[in-house]
Amino acid sequence: MRYAIISDIHSNLEALEVVLQEIDRIGVDEIVSLGDLVGYNANPNECIRILDDRGVRSLMGNHDAAACGLEDPVDFNPVARAAVLWTRKTMESAHLDLLERLPMEGRLNGEARLAHGSLLHRDHYLVSQHDIMENIRRMQEAEPEIRLLFFGHTHMQIAYTYDGESVAVVSSPSFSIQDDKLYLINPGSVGQPRDKDPRAGFLLYDEKAKTVEFVRLPYDVQACSEKIITAGLPKALADRLHTGW
Repeated sequence: MRYAIISDIHSNLEALEVVLQEIDRIGVDEIVSLGDLVGYNANPNECIRILDDRGVRSLMGNHDAAACGLEDPVDFNPVARAAVLWTRKTMESAHLDLLERLPMEGRLNGEARLAHGSLLHRDHYLVSQHDIMENIRRMQEAEPEIRLLFFGHTHMQIAYTYDGESVAVVSSPSFSIQDDKLYLINPGSVGQPRDKDPRAGFLLYDEKAKTVEFVRLPYDVQACSEKIITAGLPKALADRLHTGW
């Protein structure tokens, strides 16, 4: 199986369309989303409709949970809270129902687990050495056959590897999965990158060949940011799209 793994679309229609066009050009067996379909940007209904029509399997992100009312955005910063409350009011009821039914975690055939934040919690940022090791321990104790964890939430395209002694960052944009290592891999964000690269991000995972390839694509950032302003969403959300931070 060859997978395209996407995450953190955040209602960015322009970025999503460009990413899906490239995925279609490449050709994969399945597209999988790690959650946060909505929030921040101005096209939640359009993005969900496209993903639903294409049968994209998705997890529930923290913005998805807040947008559909399963959680209150009490821990969100003011800008994120304003966006998620706007999204609640803007979304069609069928799309709110769809978000409410999304699973919190998943797996691919074989050796891979899927999470929005981490194996500990969907709102958990997996960035520190301590948190990475906590997830590795969870993988080893619960399911020792699992070699890969694909996660989102941080909006940073990155891969960590563990060789039984130490954690390292994979420096190459494409790499092979080695049988004697564990991997924690983030495809980056489609709709609001935060790794100082404003281009939309996703990854390709070839289960048979055991390869991962990160992909970045330019999209019409200006069109998306103008929609944010027109919708009355915080201007800071439009500004950050141009910096990727």
